[in-house]
Amino acid sequence: MKKGEVYERSLFTVKNKLFKQENFVDEVKHFCTDLINLLVKDDKEKLHVFDSSGLYLATKKIGKNNPKAEQIQTDNEMCMRWNCEVDRAIVSGVSETEIQQIKKKYITDRIRESVDIFGSQPERLGSIIMTAVTALALLISKVLDKAKELSAKFFEKELLQPIAESSEGRTAEIIPQTDKMPKQEQITHKEPTDDLSTQQRTLQPKTQTAEPETPQIPPKPVMSAEAAAYPKLLKIYKELNRQNGIIFDAERMRNELELERDSLKGLAKLTKKGELQSRIDRKNEEIDLLKVGLSGIVKRYGFQAVHDFYKVFSVSKTANAEYRNKVDKWEEQYGEKVQNKEESISKRLRNYQRENADRQTKQISKSRNRGAR
Repeated sequence: MKKGEVYERSLFTVKNKLFKQENFVDEVKHFCTDLINLLVKDDKEKLHVFDSSGLYLATKKIGKNNPKAEQIQTDNEMCMRWNCEVDRAIVSGVSETEIQQIKKKYITDRIRESVDIFGSQPERLGSIIMTAVTALALLISKVLDKAKELSAKFFEKELLQPIAESSEGRTAEIIPQTDKMPKQEQITHKEPTDDLSTQQRTLQPKTQTAEPETPQIPPKPVMSAEAAAYPKLLKIYKELNRQNGIIFDAERMRNELELERDSLKGLAKLTKKGELQSRIDRKNEEIDLLKVGLSGIVKRYGFQAVHDFYKVFSVSKTANAEYRNKVDKWEEQYGEKVQNKEESISKRLRNYQRENADRQTKQISKSRNRGAR
């Protein structure tokens, strides 16, 4: 460039706004996580990107010399309480949409309202999450009570059904069996037969049409990988339900202690209240440990969370049910019992035709002997 000319060369382009958007950051997170997991051989050690739109709340990492370490620690504890309550809600049968509604109503919307009214106050997060945990716990108790009522009704129905069947069996009419032959058979036996060749001709097409054609048997249905994993997943499912039952019993005992503490009066309120409160606190600690154990069960089998396990379990359960239905239909149409039954029917039909032909030949021979005499 010569001296005195205008320097209009631009070395840098305009900043791209894409690199400042959250979608780009999320895409890079997933890309880097997948790239790292290619080098990880054990499935339990693979990394996962947290889904902010899911049921759980994310915890923050506390760095060195962080002035807000204590506040972050308390917030992480509150988030873990919510996550444990979500695990228990899933095991108890609460739907995903109901949990999402509680999270949106009591956490997301309340945080937005608090920021709009009071500004940025992180210390209010703990009380907001505790309110959401209480609302979710009430919903879990309602679902469990409803499930108990349905199981009790089903149990009563199962008990009453055999009684009704036995009473119906007593009042059933008994139809007497008669050994009399039908009129048509009597008429056919009375008719004389003249020629053996004509009888054989009439029997020949019947025997030809009676033999069934052997159909082509399709291959038996093959079990898929999802259906094959169902027994193992069912074992984990039963273990989760067993743990949930232990939690339910512990909560019932805790509620009884709280009612006993609130009903104290007079001198007993001064002497027994401290003892009951300490027992309630120990029971609460036990319940918290049991709830943490729900996620520990699924993590022991290689799942990241209880919600991930239930997704895989529902798919496997559906695949196993479809496989069982296909196998049952195949057994009904082409199973060993059906083949043995068809063979026995064809064998009995051949024996019956042979006996009928022998009987007719004997009658013809008898009629000829009488005519000769």
